[in-house]
Amino acid sequence: MTQVPRLSKSRYMSGDQCHLKLWHDTHARELAAEPDDTLKAIFATGHEVGEMACRRYPGGRLVAHDHRHTADALAETRQLLEAGTASALFEPAFIHQGVLVRADVLERLPHSGWRLVEVKSTTRLKHLFVLDTAVQLWVLRGAGLDVREAGVLTLNRHYVYEGAEHDIDALFTLHPVTKEANALLDGIGTNVSAMLAILAQRDAPAIEPGDHCFVPYECPYHAHCTRDFVHPDHGVDELPWLDGGRRSELKARGIEEIRDIPADFPLTHLQRIVRTAVREDRAIVHGDVQHEMARVVPPVRYLDFEAFSPAIPRFAGTRPYDAIPFLFSVHTQGAGTQPDHVDYLHEGDSDPRPRLADRLIEALGHRGSICTYSNYERQVLRSLAAALPDRAQQLRAIEARLLDLLPVVRNGYYHPEFRGSFSIKNVLAVLVPGAGYDDLAITDGQTAAARYQMALANGDPQERNWTFADLRAYCARDTLALARLHEALAVI
Repeated sequence: MTQVPRLSKSRYMSGDQCHLKLWHDTHARELAAEPDDTLKAIFATGHEVGEMACRRYPGGRLVAHDHRHTADALAETRQLLEAGTASALFEPAFIHQGVLVRADVLERLPHSGWRLVEVKSTTRLKHLFVLDTAVQLWVLRGAGLDVREAGVLTLNRHYVYEGAEHDIDALFTLHPVTKEANALLDGIGTNVSAMLAILAQRDAPAIEPGDHCFVPYECPYHAHCTRDFVHPDHGVDELPWLDGGRRSELKARGIEEIRDIPADFPLTHLQRIVRTAVREDRAIVHGDVQHEMARVVPPVRYLDFEAFSPAIPRFAGTRPYDAIPFLFSVHTQGAGTQPDHVDYLHEGDSDPRPRLADRLIEALGHRGSICTYSNYERQVLRSLAAALPDRAQQLRAIEARLLDLLPVVRNGYYHPEFRGSFSIKNVLAVLVPGAGYDDLAITDGQTAAARYQMALANGDPQERNWTFADLRAYCARDTLALARLHEALAVI
């Protein structure tokens, strides 16, 4: 007789999102999309934060056997519990009614019993984390362990790194969740039975894709599950900022296409413009684009930053997940057809901000508009000014010259091929055909941040240089795209 696969904490959480995801995780993992560099960076961050969290528990012992050696991990856990000398256990293994879990931290309480601690590399407590903790609590207590408390350990967003050694106690915040987790235990037992029954099935359960495919995380099987779908030409999801209630109402009325939305259906001003553009299959100028473009003062420059956000602060004066700019690109519109270009990429492990700020001030001069796309560059300049008070006046002067082209587009022009998105990539594809990113090795900011951190950790100088060249090419494309977008907007 074939043995029914076990559940684990991660499989339970998959099943809580979707039973089909659970079935795929267990029986058809090869159908999942490969993790990209951004997801790999998230995994690496979780590992880094987990290791740092263990330093809060001196005298703790790691259960070293990995997921490929379950029986050994269970035996090692029993031995450490029986020895009774460890103040805490890291990655102890427990099994109960076909559910196997590895706890992040199991802390021995002063008098008797244990505290279960789930470590998360975020700065906020979420209900999802409480459920995650409750699943483990259900298993540990079911396995006979006296677990009296449960908590979720997150990074403390208010912690400011002063340099040298981290203050481990201040770096983390422990959120007690015993009461909340206890309230979920009965439901977990019921869900476990249902999920084990799903895993015992030979065939995948029939579950239609929907909003659950993206909550709480995007499902790696979504592309597989929707491979045969015929998508609407202009689906209602292209309506900007369509709230869940309106979306549900349209779905209940069987409306999938924007062009089928009745004239009396309540929409925002911008949503009505999108509906008209789709119905009439034409671009609509709905604002005074030329008035906005007349605000541009020569010599015109185009600015883009790339930044990374380390979970564990690396530089004095920073907090968890502070954005640290490491690269900028500036194109300047000169007399010729090709804008002049200058950039700066910080290639070392030291704090990039002082040198980057100096080069930025030099590159941007003292006159002319500085075009960006979104409010991000303004935020970076403000954070630089706060971190570098001796350069704050010059940085604030730069900020005063910024002109954001995103609201110029969003408040003044819509084309059906924007597909409801005002991202620079969508807008460029329409207004500046051929000015895309498909020929580049890096095509988005999240990948840029992930690749930069990988490059810094890479001991191969040649591979580092290749990545640095890819990063420069991507950032330069962003600012050249801004210059081309400016040209296109000027003739609308």
